[in-house]
Amino acid sequence: MLTTHHVPFITSLITGVNGFVGVHLAEHLASRRRTVIGLDIQDRCVIEGGHYFQGDVRDSRFISEVFKKTRPQEIYHLAAVSSPNKFASAPFDSFQINLMGTISQLEAMKTICPHSIMLVVGSAKQYQPLAASRNLSENSPLDPASYYGVSKNAIEMITKFYVHKHSLDIRLTRSFNHTGPNQSVDFVCSEWAHQIARIESLKAPPQISVGNTEEVIDFCDVRDVVEAYRLICEKGSSGEVYNVCSGKGTSLRYVLEYLLGKSSLKSSIIVKRDKTDKQALNAAILGDNQKIRKEIGWSPNIPIEKTLDDLYCWWLDKMKDPR
Repeated sequence: MLTTHHVPFITSLITGVNGFVGVHLAEHLASRRRTVIGLDIQDRCVIEGGHYFQGDVRDSRFISEVFKKTRPQEIYHLAAVSSPNKFASAPFDSFQINLMGTISQLEAMKTICPHSIMLVVGSAKQYQPLAASRNLSENSPLDPASYYGVSKNAIEMITKFYVHKHSLDIRLTRSFNHTGPNQSVDFVCSEWAHQIARIESLKAPPQISVGNTEEVIDFCDVRDVVEAYRLICEKGSSGEVYNVCSGKGTSLRYVLEYLLGKSSLKSSIIVKRDKTDKQALNAAILGDNQKIRKEIGWSPNIPIEKTLDDLYCWWLDKMKDPR
């Protein structure tokens, strides 16, 4: 069987390449001499100079054609509806994208490149949200409390079936919260950084709207996360699940105060009940990363302050962009 860490030039396919994590993963893999192939629904790729295919991950014929043309040695399956709030508002389409999009990848792999390696990304939302008396390991109970978590749990079950039934080499994650430059305002750190950057750029009044600031979240920098994904493909084991997490909590109050401290302008804070209620539906949990540390040799290196600095600077730069 092909083992990617012995191959000098590797063809890596990323589904959802235009997304938050996909952009960072493409840049990271390219820096490691991978030939990166991107796949997404938009009419162009946000990463310049790569190979790109436009199409819907649910279209099994399209996915099979891409696999036939590219014969990827690594497949990073990131394409998904990733916002729990979007999932709650449009569950039918979201389930279709997440489940059928995954099955189309698995079927193409089984038929066209059965000796390749695939990474399927899951979520901490698969765990019982209120069972976190201690940091959750890969052996902790799975009992998702949201549509999004249910979809990710179903994807994991389907993937493991293909591993055992068809002897495919697929590794899985349960990824905890990650943030950094290029993240959507659908996620708390980026939403706050965006609001404060708008205030600093005199594009908004000095008021920041927040939800629950007392939550404690297990955050990683997205650049640490994509390194974890590459290392799991290089060193992981088929059918195994790895928590990708920091193993420690950061309070949202600290995040808010740190970001407010980046601005030269003083802002008032307005608590919005609808935001607090949405956060309550996605209770925070902390992860145990001992398995990925021991088996893969990965641990997060970027401190939360560096992550927030870069995220805020990214939004400030966006404020200057006339487009």
